[in-house]
Amino acid sequence: MKEIKDMTVEEFLRDLASDAPAPGGGSASAVAGAMAAALVAFVCRKTIGKKKYAAVEATMRDILDQTEDLMARLLDLAEEDKAAFQQVIAEKYSAASLEKASSVPAEIDKLAARVCGLAITVLQYGNIKTQTDAQVASLLAKTATLGAKLNVEINKKDKGV
Repeated sequence: MKEIKDMTVEEFLRDLASDAPAPGGGSASAVAGAMAAALVAFVCRKTIGKKKYAAVEATMRDILDQTEDLMARLLDLAEEDKAAFQQVIAEKYSAASLEKASSVPAEIDKLAARVCGLAITVLQYGNIKTQTDAQVASLLAKTATLGAKLNVEINKKDKGV
C-alpha cells in the first residue's frame, strides 16, 4: 500500500473517506499542516528576489528552508499517525499503543504551531499579493493544531490518563 506522501490528493481523500480505521483525523491534521507549510513556502518564493522586499529576503529564505523541512516531516507524521492507530487496533487499545498514538499527534501539534507562526510572519512581511495565501496557511496550521490536540486527548482518555 502507498504511503500518504506518495498518494495523489484523490487517493488520499478516498482512503480517508473509506471505512478503514486509519487514516483518520490525525493524518488529516498532519496533511493540513503540510499544506500550510507549502503555502508559506509559496509566499516566500513570491517574495524572494523582489526589490520591494529586499530588506526581508534573508528572513524569507530562512523561513523557506524551515517550511521545506516542516512540510516533509508533517507528511511523514501523517503516515506515522496512520500506523500508530493501526497498531492501537491490532493491540486492542493497549497502553503502549495508545501512548504512541498520543505522541504522534502531539508532534503534529508542535510542528503545525511552528508553521502557524511562520505563516503570521510571512503575512506581515511577505509579498502583499500573497496575503490570502498566508492567511489560508495560518488557518490550515491552526486547524492542524486543533485536530492534533483532539487526537492526543482522545487517545489519553482511552487509556485513562
